[in-house]
Amino acid sequence: MFLVKDVVLSVLESKIRSFFAVFGIIFGTASVVLIVCAVKGSSLQASRVIKKLGTDAVLVISGSIAKGPRFALRRLDEEDVKLAEKIPGVKELSYGVMKLLQVSSPSYSKFSAVFGVSENWLTSWRYKLETGRNFTREDFKFLRKVAIVGHDVSDFLYPNENPIGKTILIGKVPFTIIGVYKRKGKTPNGHNLDNRVFVPFPVFDRVIDKTFGRITIFRFNVASGFDYYRVVGELKKQLLNRHSPDDFTIITPLVVRKFLSMLSASFALFLGLASAVSLVVGGFVLSAIFYINVKVRDWELALRRALGATKKDIVKRIILESFVISVVAGILGSALGYYTAGYLMPALNIPLVRPKFAFVVANIMAVVVCVISAYFPARRAGNVNPVIALRKKV
Repeated sequence: MFLVKDVVLSVLESKIRSFFAVFGIIFGTASVVLIVCAVKGSSLQASRVIKKLGTDAVLVISGSIAKGPRFALRRLDEEDVKLAEKIPGVKELSYGVMKLLQVSSPSYSKFSAVFGVSENWLTSWRYKLETGRNFTREDFKFLRKVAIVGHDVSDFLYPNENPIGKTILIGKVPFTIIGVYKRKGKTPNGHNLDNRVFVPFPVFDRVIDKTFGRITIFRFNVASGFDYYRVVGELKKQLLNRHSPDDFTIITPLVVRKFLSMLSASFALFLGLASAVSLVVGGFVLSAIFYINVKVRDWELALRRALGATKKDIVKRIILESFVISVVAGILGSALGYYTAGYLMPALNIPLVRPKFAFVVANIMAVVVCVISAYFPARRAGNVNPVIALRKKV
């Protein structure tokens, strides 16, 4: 049995050839790590989105997501809300309209998403107030210019101050801050949930932007005891009686999971092809390098045969050298995949997950590719005729 130290020294003797052998495997290994991280991250993202949305929730958005931004207009209206309310099993229905507007204090200003919302919006969407109060019926009835804001709004406009009771300008209209909700973070597509301002829908309609009864979004929950998908089917039927299919998008937990599964599958396919190409090319390069390595080491291998090494010993030695290269390439590739995932996953708004088995799978693949690539050169090395090889050196 050969000493590992001796094998490592043999690998280090051919630094350039070893470098190219390692280089091709590194990228394939890194791609494998990224694939597993992306798939696991997308699965976690789906679970988080469904948890936020609610397993019994139905979300209806104006416009068609598939058709792009120009279709995301106010195509729904309050009549659609009334129809939805009449469907058996619908509860906690809320609706709203949104517009990006400039929000100002005496010292600062910024652009925020301003929502005109129904009375039960915050409770329906599971917003929790940190300070202040929620909207009341009187706020809607008497058209009070009051607002509930996120931390990114209050902290920017009134830094180091209690914002409750302070005035903000939405466009040119003054509103009084009555509440600040707890931080919510970001949506899966990167929208900041803490840079939002909520005002009563009728006030939004009167003094901010005339809606003509149009809305951009509504949601509700399906009461227990009712068939979830039957309720969704009835809703879709009612909406299609008044709209074209491109006028609205119904989002359910199943739709969210399918969308994120398709995203992760596309990502996995792209990286899988890159990984396969890298590993196959790396394998061919590695095989060629080992053929060259064996050829230039004919005299050394012949000398080992002359000193008593068998064909099997020579084959084992070459295979062991390839194993050392695969371990080094696997470790470097895993490290590259680990750190690349740290930058790439957040950029794609996918939760960063680094499962241990990703590194195990990547390193196993690196070892398999390297060993297979070295097998035939190793057999060629074992068949070297020691008499002819030693005579050439002389």
